[in-house]
Amino acid sequence: MARTTIKDIAKECGVSLSTVSLVLNNNPRISAKTREAVLASVEKHGYQPNASARNLASRTSRTFCVAVPALSHVFADVYFGEIVSGIYDRASEAGYKVMLDLANPKFIESKEYLNVLKSRRADGMLFISSSINDTYLADFEGGAFPFLLVNHFFPGRDLNYLAADYEDTARQAANHLISLGHRRIGLISGTNTHTGLAFREAFLRHCRERGLKDGDAVWMDSTRGKEWSQEGGFDAAGEMLAQRPDTTAIMCGNDRLAIGVMHYLRSMQVRVPEDVSVAGVDDIPESTFTNPGLTTVRYDLYQMGRTACERLLALFRGEITACREVLPVQLIARESTGPARSA
Repeated sequence: MARTTIKDIAKECGVSLSTVSLVLNNNPRISAKTREAVLASVEKHGYQPNASARNLASRTSRTFCVAVPALSHVFADVYFGEIVSGIYDRASEAGYKVMLDLANPKFIESKEYLNVLKSRRADGMLFISSSINDTYLADFEGGAFPFLLVNHFFPGRDLNYLAADYEDTARQAANHLISLGHRRIGLISGTNTHTGLAFREAFLRHCRERGLKDGDAVWMDSTRGKEWSQEGGFDAAGEMLAQRPDTTAIMCGNDRLAIGVMHYLRSMQVRVPEDVSVAGVDDIPESTFTNPGLTTVRYDLYQMGRTACERLLALFRGEITACREVLPVQLIARESTGPARSA
């Protein structure tokens, strides 16, 4: 027989998960009628609340820790800024503060990522865009503490995550370029994230499924040390066109790479999109104001931050026990992509 969950209690009583949680924690805001109904259902099903979640809930700091990679000027980066803004706004609405931290060597070696939760300085942690090298995050397997990866995942690891749908991102991007007649497509992306690797494999696979032969769509790493940056896109575009001058479209793993690619093409008097089409991923604000406007697959980064914070709240309160969620994406076609040039 399946174990009764807090969701079952809430559904039977016709109330929200948070209402059941408040009843179980003897919150005086709940009416006597609702309290009696919830407690009757709890007794009927022999429901046992998660002990660790109840203990955490009774000793709350009303603070969440948000960890970001130790990149240069990371807090000035629009990608991280949009996600953190969404987290902050949702946390504030719930009466929570946000503590920002950098995942630098000291943070890792001292195990500050665990200490901040063990000491109750924070009720949970959101880790934005970790890399494939952040294997120490395996310490969060098993759910001892509320933890959520934001726009990343670790294959083979039992870690909670919320991320954009990279499979559908690849499908929409490949379909868009191929429908415009492109058959010599270059892909520029990084290798330091599992999401980046997943996008690369999915994009190349969708190109093959749409009829492109091996070698028609090729991948190139954005320059080491400049991964995911405008500089990395600029350098990689030069290498790609030197090797494959017949390339008619370049797909990039994010918008910053795409903007760097367009700068390179402009410096070489290559027209976009008449000679080479360019597309990116994320739809950062700058994408609207490039010349030409950048075609991209839109991730609502602000909403991603809000949703991530909501899921962490639910994990902390014991309303859910795990999160493995992908968010929808949308292709935004602008002027940087057009029909493939003729041979």
